[in-house]
Amino acid sequence: MKNKLAVVLMFAFALFAFSTGPAMAVEFAADMVIQPKGDEALTGKIFVKDEKVRQETTEEGETQIMIIRPDKKLTWMITPDEKIYMEMPYQSEDKTFEDWTAEKEKKAKLLGEETVSGLPCKKYESMEDGEKTIFWISKQFPFPIKVEDAEVTMEYKNIKEGPIADSLFELPEGYQKMSMPVAPPEKE
Repeated sequence: MKNKLAVVLMFAFALFAFSTGPAMAVEFAADMVIQPKGDEALTGKIFVKDEKVRQETTEEGETQIMIIRPDKKLTWMITPDEKIYMEMPYQSEDKTFEDWTAEKEKKAKLLGEETVSGLPCKKYESMEDGEKTIFWISKQFPFPIKVEDAEVTMEYKNIKEGPIADSLFELPEGYQKMSMPVAPPEKE
C-alpha cells in the first residue's frame, strides 16, 4: 500500500511541477524529496528535458521509474527488477500546474524570501478552493523548487542544469508490457 502511495505522490508531483507546455525549455537532474505529513520521506532522482520527465525512486528495495512523455501522449511506470512496465495515457487536462507566471504571482501572497536547496527563493502562499499551498520560487527556474500543502512537502535538491540524454526517456528494451488492473464492476 505504501508503494502505491509513493507512486501516486510521484505522479502528482510530476504533473504539478512539469505540466508546463511548450514554453518550458529546461534540462536538469535533481534529487527529489517527497515528505507526506506523518509518514516517511520518499527520495529519488528526477530528470527533465523540455516536457519529458523521468522520476526514479527506491522503496523497500524495489525501484520504480516513471517516464512522462506528453509528446507521445503516454506515461510509463517501469519496474526494473521485474523487467515490466505499464503504459497509461497522458492527459493534458490532468495538468494541475503551469509555469510560475506574473498572473499567478499577482494572485499569491508574498511571505518573504528564503534559501531552498541553495537557491534564493521568494516564498508565496496561494489559496485555491479553500486549500493553502506554499511555493518557493527561484528566479533561476520556471517551476517551484519546493511546494508544501496540508498533506505533503515536495522539494528538489542538488539541482544540476545541463544536457540530459534522450535515452533516459525511452522504454528499456526487453521489458514486458503489463495491462492496467481493472476494478470489477460493482453488484447492485
